[in-house]
Amino acid sequence: MKREVILTAIMIFAGSLSTKAHAQGPPGGAMPPPQVTLVTVESRTVPVTYEYVGMTQASRTVEVRARVQGFLESRDFQEGAYLDEDTKLFTIDPRSFEADREVAAAQVEQAEARLKLAEQEVKRLQSVTQPGAITQSDLDQKIAEQQGAVAALRLAKAQLAKADLELSYTKVEAPLTGYVGKALKETGSLVDAGQNSLLTVMQQVDPLYVSFKVSETDFLTWKQDEKEGRLKRINGGGNMEVEITLLDGTPFANKGILDFENIDLDPKTGTVELRATFKNAERTLKPGQFVNVLLNGWERPGSLVVPQRAVGQSPQGAYVYVVDAENKVELRPVTTGEWSGSDWVIREGIKEGERVIADGLTKVRPGVEVSVGDKEGAPGGSGGDGPPPDAASSQS
Repeated sequence: MKREVILTAIMIFAGSLSTKAHAQGPPGGAMPPPQVTLVTVESRTVPVTYEYVGMTQASRTVEVRARVQGFLESRDFQEGAYLDEDTKLFTIDPRSFEADREVAAAQVEQAEARLKLAEQEVKRLQSVTQPGAITQSDLDQKIAEQQGAVAALRLAKAQLAKADLELSYTKVEAPLTGYVGKALKETGSLVDAGQNSLLTVMQQVDPLYVSFKVSETDFLTWKQDEKEGRLKRINGGGNMEVEITLLDGTPFANKGILDFENIDLDPKTGTVELRATFKNAERTLKPGQFVNVLLNGWERPGSLVVPQRAVGQSPQGAYVYVVDAENKVELRPVTTGEWSGSDWVIREGIKEGERVIADGLTKVRPGVEVSVGDKEGAPGGSGGDGPPPDAASSQS
């Protein structure tokens, strides 16, 4: 019942367009059948591309923080510069850490000396051969002192290693190769390893991420169509290929790979986040740019396709004009799928081998007889809603 109501509404809408067109014809006499160009509905495997709006993101974003307390002695980089990993960014006043290192080194020397003395004492007692000259308790005491000296030396060396590490932290270096942001602390500022530690932020842009969101409907349709064989991956199930263009239409030279699908649905927008990875060695793209995303790598086998210009639109939905063996017109509501080049995939409403009007939709109405041009088009041909090629040539 619902389909009949929609069909009636579309026929009224289309008939009103046709009436307007015929009202402009020559006065007097019967109108000749409108001449149209037809295409035959074909079934074929078509590549499928989906288009979305995405945003570029750094593949790594790292907060550069102080790991020791002290005053910033210098800032050693240009804000916004592209830097190699391990480039020095800041210097924290190292003098107190150098002094701590000297103390720790002296403690190691002292512990080594004590251990050496303890070892000598043990050897001396062990070399005594005269019975009763020393007691076992005396020997045990010296051995314990030797073991204590070993532990003290190990502790002193650990303290020296810690002092060396803290001294190295006074030179703050780039944790990655990429762009460095603004300096968040100026020379002379007191920084520490706590809440006052953030110095700047760095971003890696090669590789670069492009994130985009897909509606829940699209995402579930992909999965269901793949499961039922209506949609197949060209590369046999590998990662999808992604292309991007800038908002001014400039294509990005490198193709990316779709390598992440968020497992969570955004309840506010009803979308799923996807992410592709692109090589960006030339640093053409910067984080935060809007881009057009073309998701390629699928094909739809057994698709019925017609030129996009053959599909009309009404408030009730999409439709095509089907021409039967007697060249009479039937309005047919259709369910459209994806675009494939200049063609439109039709999911429901027509059959393979049927003929639909590709040019001259505004000239006809349901039930009228049409004059078919000498040449019947095929999906993928040149478009336009003007007269057929023969009619156009006769007007010159």
